[in-house]
Amino acid sequence: MNDWDVALFLALNAGPDAPPMILAIARWVSSDLPTLAAVASLLLVSRYPDTRRRLAAVVTAMALAWLATRAIRWAIPMERPFVTGLGFQGMAHAASASFPSLHAAVASAWAAALTLHRGEQPAWLGGVACLVAAGIAWSRLYLGLHYPTDIAAGLLLGWGCAVLTHGLIRREPWARRRWWRLRTARGAAVRSRGRS
Repeated sequence: MNDWDVALFLALNAGPDAPPMILAIARWVSSDLPTLAAVASLLLVSRYPDTRRRLAAVVTAMALAWLATRAIRWAIPMERPFVTGLGFQGMAHAASASFPSLHAAVASAWAAALTLHRGEQPAWLGGVACLVAAGIAWSRLYLGLHYPTDIAAGLLLGWGCAVLTHGLIRREPWARRRWWRLRTARGAAVRSRGRS
């Protein structure tokens, strides 16, 4: 870890003298709010036209973020702050890999996908989703479960997964260009073998 990453972690991490109410809120935001927010937003989104495409975008972005995070953690295993004895651990957690934050990645993918695939849903839903994602990211730092770089990487990864999903579902040329060339080249090779 960099010195600035550790310094920022220690500045944002709860200490042993943290107010019990703030710790309880951070624990709730970290453990219960993600599920509650996802279910509530999906129920709200389902009330509007073009629901299947919107739900597919949100779920796909979240799944991509989950898979990408797992792959990165496997390739680059980094210890959590409490494993190294740094800071205060405000919530029980396994000593699994820390980089990037899975909570931040999935929350960011969820919020960005809801915002990008807004359709006829209320404009405030995307803003609320972004605030929820920011709250989840804060709680993971405050409780001593992640370094700031873990959170930043998770937020960027989730956002990227949502943008990629948005492009693929909307059939944007930039998102499909390489796949199309690969498919076209493979199809031409199969057709030429069939003629000979």
